[in-house]
Amino acid sequence: MQTGVYRETLTIDGPEISLKDLREKAVKLIEKKYPNNPFGKDLSDHILLYRHDMRSINILQLITTTIELCEGTMVEIVLS
Repeated sequence: MQTGVYRETLTIDGPEISLKDLREKAVKLIEKKYPNNPFGKDLSDHILLYRHDMRSINILQLITTTIELCEGTMVEIVLS
């Protein structure tokens, strides 16, 4: 997972992770790296998750389902 200049490796135990769990991990990373973020308890509502796809014209692809994720996928956390 990556947000801005911060990057953290996430290891999933089991065959896959749910989108809800992925968002929760993203919230924890943002809270750890940006403890004074302006969103407070509403942080989860302002997170968008993208995966890097170097083969696409649009490198960042919005994650709508975790089926799109595989080993080595870079997930970009964007605050809106």
